[in-house]
Amino acid sequence: MDRDIIEYLSQRDQRAIELVAERYEKLLRYIIASILGERQETVEECLNDVYLKIWMKGQGYDYEKASFKTYLKAIARNTALNCLRRAKRQEEMEHMSEEDTLLSDYIDYSQNVENQMVHREEVEALERVLNKLRKKDRELVLRRYYYLQSIRHISTAMGMSENALGSKLSRLRTKIRKSYEKEVEK
Repeated sequence: MDRDIIEYLSQRDQRAIELVAERYEKLLRYIIASILGERQETVEECLNDVYLKIWMKGQGYDYEKASFKTYLKAIARNTALNCLRRAKRQEEMEHMSEEDTLLSDYIDYSQNVENQMVHREEVEALERVLNKLRKKDRELVLRRYYYLQSIRHISTAMGMSENALGSKLSRLRTKIRKSYEKEVEK
């Protein structure tokens, strides 16, 4: 279905973004808004950032790794989280002194190579743990902790009561934590 978009992206044809907007804007907007909340202006900016990232990185899409829709959802989620961090940082900076603000611009702890390697190993271990879950359980975990959906929304979508969902998520967190600890020890 999305081969036309992929082809247009590889040709750097603007119709690719038009088709993405036509087919997926509601989904992308939903993911972004669920993360950013009531920041409507930020939602619009973030959606534009998503389209830009698709345009800039779309040629590198690998259909063997994930469906195009999954690829778009990951871009939307990651971009929205970056927008949220930026918005929170901006709010924090409004309360900082000028000297603190200048220092924070030069300190970037994420550039530490050792931290990046440890983080990558932790992410891979977590992916292995999540892949061992039953499909429905994995969906619950991803909806709540990856897409940051509310308990109310998930319970409605999954046909569960909010109390049952809360209990289920609590048990899943315990199970994931134990499995993750074993996975990291390997």
